[in-house]
Formats: sequence, C-alpha cells, structure tokens
Amino acid sequence: MVEAKHMNEVPGINRYMPIAVLYFFLNSVLLPHGLLYTTLLTPVFLYWLYLQRGLAKVGVFFVVSIPYAIIHYYNGVDSAYYLKSTTLLFCSYVFCISFYHFLQKCSSLRVVLKDILLINFLLVIIALLTFPVGFLKDIFWLTTEITTGFSGVKRLQLLTYEPSYYSTLLIPIALYYYLKMMARSLPHQKTYLVLVTLPLLLSLSFGVISAILLALIIVTLPSFKLFFPKFANPVVFIFLAGILLLSLIIASQLFPDNLLFARINNVLAGTDTSFLGRTYDSFYLGWEIASEKSLWFGCGPGQAKLVGLDNYREFYNHTLFTSADVKIPNSLGDTLATYGLLGLLTRLAAEIVLFFKTKVYSNYYRLALFASIFIYQFTGSFITNIAEYVIWIMAFYPGLFTEFDKTVLNKHLSGKQNPAS
Repeated sequence: MVEAKHMNEVPGINRYMPIAVLYFFLNSVLLPHGLLYTTLLTPVFLYWLYLQRGLAKVGVFFVVSIPYAIIHYYNGVDSAYYLKSTTLLFCSYVFCISFYHFLQKCSSLRVVLKDILLINFLLVIIALLTFPVGFLKDIFWLTTEITTGFSGVKRLQLLTYEPSYYSTLLIPIALYYYLKMMARSLPHQKTYLVLVTLPLLLSLSFGVISAILLALIIVTLPSFKLFFPKFANPVVFIFLAGILLLSLIIASQLFPDNLLFARINNVLAGTDTSFLGRTYDSFYLGWEIASEKSLWFGCGPGQAKLVGLDNYREFYNHTLFTSADVKIPNSLGDTLATYGLLGLLTRLAAEIVLFFKTKVYSNYYRLALFASIFIYQFTGSFITNIAEYVIWIMAFYPGLFTEFDKTVLNKHLSGKQNPAS
C-alpha cells in the first residue's frame, strides 16, 4: 500500500476495500476456531501472484521447509498433524507474499485505514448498544478471567475470535493516527483520539496497548523537543512527570481493586497467570518441547500438541490436559518449540538484518511498527498469526508513508515544511 502520489489520488479503493474488510472484520466469522477465510482463499492468492509474477517468492517456503522436514521426519513426527500445520504455515506465507504485492499496487492506503477506522468504530457502537442482548454480547465480547481475582470480565473482540488478535489488527491504524496527532498534522484530533483509543481500551489487551505505548516512547523520545515543544523544558517535564507518577500512586491506593492496578500488582507479584503464560511459561515450555526431539531444530509443525502434552501436565500439575489444550501463546516460544534454537535465532537475525537493510530507522511510522511488534512477539501472538506478519511487512516496506520520514517530519515539526496529508 504505497501512499498516493497525489493528495487526491485514490484509485482502486472500491477494488481493495472488500479484502480489507474481510481481513479486519470477517476473517473468522462462522468458521471453526483457527481457520480463516484468508486461508481458504490461498488458491485465489496464488493465482493473483501468478498474474503479478510473484510465484518465485512462494518457492522460498519450500527451500526453507524441506530441509527442516527431513530432519523432523528423521526424529519422528505424526504425519497428519505435521502436514496440516505445514499447510497452514504455507497459507499464511502465501497471504504475506500477496500482501507485499498488494502494498506495491494499492495507492490509497490512507483512505483504506480511515475507512477501516470508521467501520470499526461503528461496529464498536453497535457492540455497546447491543451489550444487554445475550447472543449478541457473546458475539462481540469475550468473557474471561483477565487476571487473578477478576473473573467474568468482558473484553471486546468484535467479529474476531479473540480480543488480543483484534487489538493486534488495530496496531497499524493506531500508530498511524497517534503519530499524526503527535506531528500536529491531523484535524479534529480529539475525535480521532476517541476513534482509535476506545476500541483498544475495551479490548483490555494490555500486551498490545503496552507495546503501542512503548513504541511511541521509543520513537518520539530522541526527538522529544520537536514532538512536544511545550514540554521541552527539563524543569517542566520533570514536574509533569512527577505529578503523573504521584497521581498514579495515589490512585492505586484509593482504588486498589481497579482492574488496571490489580493486574499491575499481580504481574509484579508473579501471580498473573495470563502474563506468565504468555512470557516465562511459553519460553520454558517451548524449550522443553523442542528438547523432546531436537533443541536445535525443534519438534516440527503441529507436533507440540503431541510432544508437549506430558510437559504441560507436569509443568502445570494438571493431569486433565488434552492435546487440544497445549498451546504456546507467544510467537517466539512457538518458534522455539517448532523450529528450535536455529529457527528462533534465524527469526531474530532476519528481523535485525531487515531493520538495517530497509532502513526502518529512517521513518517514524515504520520504526513504531517495528518497535511495537518486536516487543509484542515476546509477550504474545503465535507462529501463524497473519496480523503480526502484516505489521512486520509494513515495517520493512520502503517508501511507506514518506511524510513520516525523519527528514520530512523533522522539517515539519520545526516549522520549515508541511507534511503530506
């Protein structure tokens, strides 16, 4: 989705919105858990790649997978699970290659993001208005124990299958508009602030929200005086930071049962099972599961459910676990279990190499995308999560939203140039 060459250029918007709506809102509707329409549409994507002369990139999947498959089969695998999971990985890969070519063709990404933002907020309003309706509430909201002592909490998921996945979908949109606000190049900022922030807060996806906040801090802190000239004075900044910290301390004492403060306390105390499951537990179990077959090459796609069952039962001291319960809700831990240390190190090395090769650091938006998803991969996601891969691809795509290029935006913030809209 390269930005429009001219401000009023929005060709192809009618052509691209249906697939954008499918990806954001309808991808799992009426499908079994774990299956997506973007998976079922793999033959269509392959044909489109053929028309775009992009099939050569598809072959890379087999170049990487076949050597691993030889090793995994040598160590022993369940063929049915292996082939099913490898197929899902292949479908995710095809979608990612298709999205990359989509970026090259679409010249109206700004319009797509804005339309998705508005449609999303309309659905949020519908979800709020229909909250008292039982069957609709179960469609739009997930009831869960979000942290120790807080069971039956409603989290917004809209038409997706899980709140964290829903909030991950929103990361590119949220960062785009937050940076626009910080760059003081967005009209009606308060309206956009509500449109972007309310859905994220209702999802109660602390991992995603924290990743977004940390990414914005990482991106803007080196240029703090440009982004926040009113607070550039060190004395003013320290004073405001002190007031904020004091306010948080007082609020935590006055409202100790508040969900936010309760979860922070549980995380610090090591009693938040969700946070532990997505961080320490995932890496520990990923290591143990990989070690069952090969610490360097992992147990293979789809094998963690079989190989890791005894590890789960022993680790959680729960004998009623079945293979369906064995999940590693952390993409790095999942990579470790599936492809071992070699796969994990290769993944991290690829992220670092592409960071420098595509000069992610030269664009505030791409840097924010990279920082947010780099952080989030340590605390959530999974190995076939296309929402995560879409963010990686956007972060590594040169020329994406050049108004956020540091040379351009710094001139605008210093009052020397207006950014592209």
